[in-house]
Amino acid sequence: MLQKAGPNSTHLPHSAYAAELRPDGPNTRFSAELEAEYLRNQLVHDRLLIRIASVAAILLLTLYGLEQLLAHSWGHVVPSHFALVVTGSCALAWIAWSPGFTRLYLPWAQIIVPIRSMILTVHIVEAAAAGRIESLMLLSGMLMSPFFFLGLRVHTATLTGAVTIASFVAAALFYGLPLSFIARSAAFLLTGAVMCAIAARQLERRSRRGFLEGNLLAQLAHQDSLTGASNRRVFDENLKRLWLQAQRDHKTMAILLIDIDHFKAYNDRYGHLAGDQALRQVAQSLQSFARRPLDVLARYGGEEFGAILYDIDAAQAQDVAEHICRAVRELKIEHLDSRTNAAMTISVGLALIEPTRERSARGALQLADQALYGAKKKGRNRVELVSEAEHALLTTGIFSINPATLCR
Repeated sequence: MLQKAGPNSTHLPHSAYAAELRPDGPNTRFSAELEAEYLRNQLVHDRLLIRIASVAAILLLTLYGLEQLLAHSWGHVVPSHFALVVTGSCALAWIAWSPGFTRLYLPWAQIIVPIRSMILTVHIVEAAAAGRIESLMLLSGMLMSPFFFLGLRVHTATLTGAVTIASFVAAALFYGLPLSFIARSAAFLLTGAVMCAIAARQLERRSRRGFLEGNLLAQLAHQDSLTGASNRRVFDENLKRLWLQAQRDHKTMAILLIDIDHFKAYNDRYGHLAGDQALRQVAQSLQSFARRPLDVLARYGGEEFGAILYDIDAAQAQDVAEHICRAVRELKIEHLDSRTNAAMTISVGLALIEPTRERSARGALQLADQALYGAKKKGRNRVELVSEAEHALLTTGIFSINPATLCR
């Protein structure tokens, strides 16, 4: 699958995921918007591990604090410093279990984790200097956890590792540990940190590539492979979703069905390759009129496109539809076998609806289909809005169906 994703990305020239997916691997940092999406995705993926690690840290620190309190052996690491470590760990655990996890965790973790590591490292060295040399074993876990258990980015984990090693060396010198021992231990810790950083970097590269390819494949599954527009499935799904949203918000929505005039004649004269190119040009032109967040444009089938414009009145919808017709004419795609115009044109059926529980999205689509039939019947190369009589029917929740539209 990994080998196939790259070639497929050429069908999405405007995809942010395709732009970042390169043969030699993805960038270590994406564009700002995509980077934020990737980090959110990773945090959601790692959330259970982060929760477990944060709770385990609190339990271990609590047990350790009780042991030190009962033994009266705080040393130079005073209880207030230890309390800071516990407070920071509790804050990270609270964030990990809170609704604001994806927004708050990384900004706070990249501050708390290095400080926590520094304080704990000093105390571990102090314990080793007092004869509890086995305490140094904890440093290995402290080096690994930022890379693999706390959901940090590689550069933050590397910084934490550097802080840990530097704190170890400084504390070891302060407590008078032998220089040969400090050198061997520091070399061991540095080697471990470098290995962790290399492994984490490779895992991040794979993760970033998987993120890009997964989202790219999702886009391809919802895209018409010829024109690059959304496909019929996307149109149908969004029609249902926006219909329900418009009911809740008491908004109107416009449905446009757009058909290229005399397209069969175009294919017969110019060939299917030219027809495919014309479809792509028309789709690109239409897409420029569906740029708002809730607008949808899709290839509906054959030479037909569908558009949904949310929260728009009749005059605005009519104006958009007229501009769409004009934009396609201005492409000046030669069509000498058209009975309408020497250049390629479109017909647009427009239905403006205020969704209610008594009405249905399917019925609204049939109303737009009727309007398209009317535009064709009246000579094509035009916009047809549903008639006043059909608008009156909307108040009763009835959508009439012209049987002629079923046999165009």
